[in-house]
Amino acid sequence: MSGAAASAKPDYSTYPTLDRKARRAAAAALLAMEGGGAPASAADLARIEAFYRMEARLLDEEFYDRWYDLLADDLFYWMPLRENRFRRDNRPSLSADNMAMFDETKADIAVRLGRLASNLVWTEDPPTRHVYLISNVEAFETGTTGEYEVHSAFVQYRNRSEHDEAQLVGRRRDLLRMVGDRIEVAGRLILFPQSVLLTKNLSAFF
Repeated sequence: MSGAAASAKPDYSTYPTLDRKARRAAAAALLAMEGGGAPASAADLARIEAFYRMEARLLDEEFYDRWYDLLADDLFYWMPLRENRFRRDNRPSLSADNMAMFDETKADIAVRLGRLASNLVWTEDPPTRHVYLISNVEAFETGTTGEYEVHSAFVQYRNRSEHDEAQLVGRRRDLLRMVGDRIEVAGRLILFPQSVLLTKNLSAFF
């Protein structure tokens, strides 16, 4: 966070918490999103695409306090690790029991942002410069009014100091919630094609 948002810490006790069982259920729900609902209307799809463009810009420019306001209080944010499987192995490479790089609620995100704002994170001093590209956006109705299952692909280019650079490519499955004139991220599944990430750190948001 930055500015006033960094100095005024949220009251984490007011946020929904998830025990192990609830986290597994939330992870399973994200994995079950496979685009089976009716496609969103053209108007709603355009609104969602505009939301993603704005979100990418906020992350590029490190407007983390504004990005944080886009997250629903009941957010579940999950980046599981893939397991390599032969085709003859029927077990899934992804499951709700997999280890995860990120297994977070909104309160967990707030802690990470507070850590960045402390200026004590050596991996971000000097800071990383980001460029996020979001594409392949598909949105589907969920059966709950105002909620959409959204699939997208992303490229994140990262550069730090003079010669430190990386490019991460992956997919996201989001549960987006339209509340009045705003959109909130209520669930986010981040999927990388790699089973082992070779980047030096993951002090970033996706």
